Amino acid sequence: MSSPTARHFVLTTLLVVALVAFGYYALQPVREVCELSSEPYGSTFDPSSIKASGTGGCGEERTRLMTWFKG
Repeated sequence: MSSPTARHFVLTTLLVVALVAFGYYALQPVREVCELSSEPYGSTFDPSSIKASGTGGCGEERTRLMTWFKG
């Protein structure tokens, strides 16, 4: 069995790596999806629902963390 000091070091290292990975993932920029409306004859794209942005994508660019809080 490993010593308590070695086990503590490994667990602390794993915790730090997990927190860094989660922070990296949560702070990635994402865009809200374009809205599609469902009509009787299928889905249609509604260009009036698009918010203009500099890169031409749909929706506002925010971090994943902010999308989790704002829903």
